[in-house]
Amino acid sequence: MAAVDFTRKDKNNEKRKVSVFTANIKPANVTVADGFATVGTIAIADVITVGILPANSIVTNCSIQVVTGLTTGTQTVAVAVGGTAVMAAVALGTASNVTKGTTTVKKVEGNITLTTGVAAMVDGEFVVLIEYIEPDLSSGELTKFN
Repeated sequence: MAAVDFTRKDKNNEKRKVSVFTANIKPANVTVADGFATVGTIAIADVITVGILPANSIVTNCSIQVVTGLTTGTQTVAVAVGGTAVMAAVALGTASNVTKGTTTVKKVEGNITLTTGVAAMVDGEFVVLIEYIEPDLSSGELTKFN
């Protein structure tokens, strides 16, 4: 059996950067001009486009950092990219400075959307964080081995 070495084939071991997309959401600041039905309210089942990930992105982590807890805390948010779920709906809760949600690694591209559920949001603040890698984008620098 032949020993085959692919360590330098097809851009293997070229360094890639990890990027992080963030979106800060404050329900009290939304307006009708933003596309919401009511000033200061994100309604149940609203789908909010907050950004775009480039083609062939690999999402390695997705979470929500609750900066200021919501009054009732029952509101949920799910995150998708290009229609593919990267984080299932999580309840945001009433506590401040907590992280919610986890994800599995997925290859995606397209619009980043948040879908709300359970109850309308009128207060609080949270940040959506999506960590991803663009495998087609590299510095050209190779990993050094011994």
